[in-house]
Amino acid sequence: MGTSGTFGGSTNGLVPSWVDEPASPPAAAPESAEPDYDGNDGTDGLGQNGEPPLASPSAEPAKAYPPIPEIPTSSGLGGARGNVTRGARTSDERALRRGAGRYVQASGGGRAAASRMPNSRAVASGVAGLAKSFADQGPAEALRRFNLDSMAGAPAEDVFVALTEMLCPAGGSIDEAIARDALLETIADLAASGVGNFDELSKDDLREFFIGVVSRSIEGKILNEVGTNAFAAPLDISGIEYVQAMLHDFVVGCVRDEFDARGADLSDLGAAAIDSFVADLYCAALDLIEALGEDG
Repeated sequence: MGTSGTFGGSTNGLVPSWVDEPASPPAAAPESAEPDYDGNDGTDGLGQNGEPPLASPSAEPAKAYPPIPEIPTSSGLGGARGNVTRGARTSDERALRRGAGRYVQASGGGRAAASRMPNSRAVASGVAGLAKSFADQGPAEALRRFNLDSMAGAPAEDVFVALTEMLCPAGGSIDEAIARDALLETIADLAASGVGNFDELSKDDLREFFIGVVSRSIEGKILNEVGTNAFAAPLDISGIEYVQAMLHDFVVGCVRDEFDARGADLSDLGAAAIDSFVADLYCAALDLIEALGEDG
């Protein structure tokens, strides 16, 4: 599975905010580590039932969504937590992959897991819409819909930071924080690559940025739900970064494979098709994470 990209991973050692201040600590990991985990603690409900609709990209941050669907209690997150903990503490990539796959399984599959990420999907749709407008109308017009057209010639990372404040300002729900962190981490990757001004970005740059946002949001969701306790002592910062890099390589490879399988670029999408393309990509990438996690 391909994991290479136009601007690659961050060299800045960025550690998202949930490492030090987890928004919603999950149950403690099992005391003893086994080669595989199938625990079911039966206490992993995270909201009320109901599936949110797909959100349309907008210059304004999302105001409200229906309650995020609950993870089925019949599956539980014990197996996912145990494997992610084992992978983090022993640098076992197979256990990390298995833990990610078990998270999707416990969530009810890719579609159900994607439905629990409404803000992340909305942000990804906003980035896809920006890339589409950039290709069709140019950088200034692409930014006009976000009232940022005056920044068309500014450094790309500055433009995307301003876009972050428009799409997902600080504060809000856990899902909004995950979407914001995904954008900021992908901006750090972009800055580390040395990409210049926004109006000099290529179609490939924008595609990689979009793939990065989708991938980082999925990683953030998995780690927020099942990985918080996995990063406790004795891991130091370098150990945390190494584990995150292993998980990132797995997730971004799944997202890129599913993106490529669709045989279309963002500039090829009709405006009305962007939301459904993004939702389908999230579902398919999460399904692939589940399948490959078990194969690992």
